[in-house]
Amino acid sequence: MINVSPKLLGISLALSVAAAAGCSASATDDTEGAQAQEGELRPLERKAIGKAVDYPADKAMRASFETLESSQKARRAAAWKAVGRALTPVKVANSTLKSGAKPATVPMFRTWYGKDDFERMFGKMYADRTAEDRKARRPFTATDAKRAFDWNATSLGASSDKDYFERILQVKDDTSVQGLGGNHRVVYSPSILSHLMGEYGSLFDCLPKLDANAIKPETEPVSKTNFAPCFSQEFPVDAALVKMSWYRANFGTEHLPLPTYATDAKTIAAKMAGTSDQGGWGKGVGQADPAEDAIYTVAMADGTKFRMPAMHLVTKELREWLWITIWWSDKPNEDFGADRPSEITNLDGPWKNYKMNVSVSYEEKDPDPRGGFDGSLGDAIEAAYAGVDKPSWVSNPYLEKGATNAQSNCIGCHQHAGTNENSESILFAPDKFPQASRTRIRKNFPADYLWAVTSAPERLAGVIDDQVKHYDQVDRP
Repeated sequence: MINVSPKLLGISLALSVAAAAGCSASATDDTEGAQAQEGELRPLERKAIGKAVDYPADKAMRASFETLESSQKARRAAAWKAVGRALTPVKVANSTLKSGAKPATVPMFRTWYGKDDFERMFGKMYADRTAEDRKARRPFTATDAKRAFDWNATSLGASSDKDYFERILQVKDDTSVQGLGGNHRVVYSPSILSHLMGEYGSLFDCLPKLDANAIKPETEPVSKTNFAPCFSQEFPVDAALVKMSWYRANFGTEHLPLPTYATDAKTIAAKMAGTSDQGGWGKGVGQADPAEDAIYTVAMADGTKFRMPAMHLVTKELREWLWITIWWSDKPNEDFGADRPSEITNLDGPWKNYKMNVSVSYEEKDPDPRGGFDGSLGDAIEAAYAGVDKPSWVSNPYLEKGATNAQSNCIGCHQHAGTNENSESILFAPDKFPQASRTRIRKNFPADYLWAVTSAPERLAGVIDDQVKHYDQVDRP
């Protein structure tokens, strides 16, 4: 633990970067407010990293859904495997970059696309179409998307070759290699962006309904195989995204602190009862200054460093998504880190210091309050256990901010994605959204559970809306 001046503590908190819209960190929360979004993945960095790598989904997972739903042990094992897939080291495209004597690598999810990638690719694709194709809203094909991905991985945009080589010379060590991926809040596997490209016409036509809140919760799904009324079909099984929290690690020569959080049984019980921080995570229980090899850290081109203490990994391997969250801990082998498998511990990087929790559905179906675990993990699971057919639970102390948000669960909040709701309206209306929003209310899911489609700051649908409306004017006879 370290001591730090109030001035530096304020700088650290003010410059931290929150997660995307939803029941994760709220834009109004004072500890994650002024968001230092320095790390867009510019064409320079995209060329160095290369194309995004497809998430290798477990396509058999849906067949075991009932087992995952009824067994904490089974779902945690499946979640750790999914984490391992997303963290798989991938060589960067620029083969001159090294990490020590080895070729430079980044975790797979760090190759995935950010909003700026989508803006570049969709903008070019739509501009390159004929006016007739644009007027007809002709869908993009998988071939069209691949062509855009290939172009995006090599184009330097407005930069020159000289700019590119100067950027490469700024990469001195593994931390600066990781910095090539920027500090985006949200990144998307290729299939998410391919799906949005293919569905842009349906989504564009649906936006007025969403603005008018015209798709009511009780409206039946479009079909038995599609509960997302803004799309002709749901996202594919290999769709995945990561939402991250970033905390600035340095200010000049000063190291900035990172808050630490307890997730033991006593703490969880107090959060669930609302007797601690009004059911929120509060400011933490202490501070730490973890070394760069102990927590995932990136160095930007100007030397500014950011730590990533937490992330959500969300995959469509289950129809209503697999909801995984991991967070850094100064006591990594206790409670939610006690069952970390060797394939995570042995990965390159600091991942042995992260804990994990997971949810697969709105309701808990495991009859064992301890989820089949002994020790501190079983104790912590039991502290959040409400009973069979009661709401499930998963929350991350670095990502879920504000009162009652330590009591929440990802799926319950994300069911409202694509509506006019937001984290504040959901969490502070217990009569309308019971059990800290964990109760299932909707029969349909306009944005297929993804806040990033329509909600700020990501609002990927806004990229589509802007381009289509612009060219509707350009293409007028």
